[in-house]
Amino acid sequence: MIWIVIIGLIVILPFLLVIFSGAPYVPTFTRDLEDIFKEVKLPQKAIVVDLGSGDGRLLLIAAQRGYTAIGYEINPILWLISVWRLRKYPNAHTYLRSLWKADVREADLVFTFLNKIYAGRLEKKLLAEMKPGSYFSSFGFAYGNLELIKKHRANHIYKL
Repeated sequence: MIWIVIIGLIVILPFLLVIFSGAPYVPTFTRDLEDIFKEVKLPQKAIVVDLGSGDGRLLLIAAQRGYTAIGYEINPILWLISVWRLRKYPNAHTYLRSLWKADVREADLVFTFLNKIYAGRLEKKLLAEMKPGSYFSSFGFAYGNLELIKKHRANHIYKL
């Protein structure tokens, strides 16, 4: 019985800890992720970064389109799922690392589903590090200090 409790804690604890550093894991519908790529015009060799990449859904879509896909995830279970899911795509990488340590300087598109309480800090990071003309997509949360170019369902797409 004690082993079941220990294994349960090992599996559940990473999901609970993430809540205190960003947002809980909530898989985004594929149609919503596809919509992002329909709304923004990315260069052929675009770099797409997912901050809090979860199970790698967005990274998979980006990699299948031929883009370089880079994800940052702090939940080791979701990170492993993402690594496995992207194993056939040499243009996709997932790092077991905080989104605050992400390199977004060369990104053409950055995506996140991040709690609104971190919006100010993330806006500062994006404005300081991202190149002009790049895109930022937030699922579920609006960012007031960025130039909104499109809102489609829960996607908020901004141009920097």
